[in-house]
Amino acid sequence: MRRFAPLILLAGALLAGSTFLKSLPEEREIELRLEDAASIVHLDVTWTEPSSGDGATDTTPVHGSSWNFAEGTAPRSVLTKVRLPDGLYNLEIAVDRTRGRDTTRRAVTLGDSTRITFPVR
Repeated sequence: MRRFAPLILLAGALLAGSTFLKSLPEEREIELRLEDAASIVHLDVTWTEPSSGDGATDTTPVHGSSWNFAEGTAPRSVLTKVRLPDGLYNLEIAVDRTRGRDTTRRAVTLGDSTRITFPVR
């Protein structure tokens, strides 16, 4: 039994280490593909994670970005980076256009991918 004790200890350490590594933030490149980019004048992106609050809609903001564009100058694609650990997040993309505001919300699970593309309608 004594011979196997170091192997059991090593296996436990590896398991604990892998759990710890998954909780570390990882940099990911996010591409926002903008449809009808010429009409966009402002773009807000907010990443939140579900909180342990009592309400089902409680969220805790963890990252956000904003861009302003002169009318007709928004690019067709916006690249940004986020540094977040793996897990479930809520992504909200608010787009101000010359003709109004659109907001999109979606659940996103961050995992192995280091580049993610989202279409923005």
